[in-house]
Amino acid sequence: MTTLLVLLCLFVAPVLALCAFIKWNPGAFGEWLLHVMLVAKLDKSRFRILRNVMLPTEDGATTQIDHIVVCAGGVFVIETKTYGNNDTRKRPGSCWIFGSPGDREWTASYPRGRKFRFQNPIRQNFKHIATLSDCLGIPREYFKSVVAFAGMAKFKTEMPPDVMHFADVPGYIQVHEKDDLVKLEQIPEVAEVILSWQATLSRERTAAHVENLRKNHPPRQASSIPPASAEPAQGGDAAVPVCPKCGAPMVLRTRKSDGGSFWGCSAYPRCRGIRDAQPTA
Repeated sequence: MTTLLVLLCLFVAPVLALCAFIKWNPGAFGEWLLHVMLVAKLDKSRFRILRNVMLPTEDGATTQIDHIVVCAGGVFVIETKTYGNNDTRKRPGSCWIFGSPGDREWTASYPRGRKFRFQNPIRQNFKHIATLSDCLGIPREYFKSVVAFAGMAKFKTEMPPDVMHFADVPGYIQVHEKDDLVKLEQIPEVAEVILSWQATLSRERTAAHVENLRKNHPPRQASSIPPASAEPAQGGDAAVPVCPKCGAPMVLRTRKSDGGSFWGCSAYPRCRGIRDAQPTA
């Protein structure tokens, strides 16, 4: 009897933990679920899959990308959306999605009139692609946007081909593999450069990004690819330095006292690190 109870606890506890995770953090669960699908269906010898990538942007901020898949077809930038399973009054599958590519915001509509507006994910992904293009030094035509919704969301307006459900993402990428934009030997190189850029962000910078997202974006009622570069982003004629205090990218600023230039931390006023700007010849 004791053994049976132990086995029952070992089975029930993980199930209850998973259910709680899905209920309280459906977005993170959706990202994990899509990652599992990608790993299961894409051959790791031809596809490099990166998850939850955070990169510095040109303006000194950060941007977070849910998934990146590098393959012969290009660099696929995937934005995941999980709507439908956070309305506990109705069974999953009752969420309707309304939106068009040109809209600033889209709408998730739930039963009993509940509606939430969220940032247009197509426009959101455009910023992700711009950041990746700048970091890698690769033209934007080598990148492909994918917006993936959990299966319980139902599209009630016509969506472009790059907006789909989780289950359709692996097949969509495989179909476009024949576009042959990236050489096979360059796939790991591109992936490693992306990870090297992510490594430039400090833990404090990453934590600040997550906190800002929580506060500012709640849901509301045919040739080979050019070589990727790991060099820092350029600002004028000099490479952009990192803050000596927190490791964040720095921004070129002007002193009010004499009009001279200096590098200031992009995390100001939280961090007040500075560096002297080298005069140009």
